[in-house]
Amino acid sequence: MNVVVIGFKSAGKSTLGPLLAERMGFRFDDLDWRIKGAASREIGEDVDVRQAFRTLGVDRFREMEASLLAEALSEENLVFSLGGGALLSPAAGGLVDGCCVVYIRVPEEHLVRRIRSGGWPAYLDAEADPEAELRRLLSERLPRYEELADFVIDNPDGEKLSRGAGMAFKEVMEWMKSRK
Repeated sequence: MNVVVIGFKSAGKSTLGPLLAERMGFRFDDLDWRIKGAASREIGEDVDVRQAFRTLGVDRFREMEASLLAEALSEENLVFSLGGGALLSPAAGGLVDGCCVVYIRVPEEHLVRRIRSGGWPAYLDAEADPEAELRRLLSERLPRYEELADFVIDNPDGEKLSRGAGMAFKEVMEWMKSRK
């Protein structure tokens, strides 16, 4: 049994995931960490996810992402945080079948503010208006997250993720009981 944490960039996946894993006694891992390692090996130098996307290109990046996702989900007792675009393809969405999928939802204005302050992601490099493209991507991706989620945890600005982790723990435990 695995738990998959999804949501847009800067939603809080890498913060809530470890809190949830600790409560469950599961191991936490993050797809971004795996991509960083695999891309660094392939490129031959240490790169972060942003550099990996830029160097590998979108097609190779998404291919690597899907492969690493499948590899991770073959493990057990894992809370696994995904990158915001990891489940865009229908095939990738099928990889989370049988997992409990937790969607961390953040109001659009809060996400835009968080992302702007942290720097635009690499996939917006070529955009004349990165904020407009970000909003377009949000409108495209958020319904997909809703579709895949077994339940939603809201994480607006000012919300303590420890509270969200507690709510997620209760929901995951109920989900697991219903599957026995």
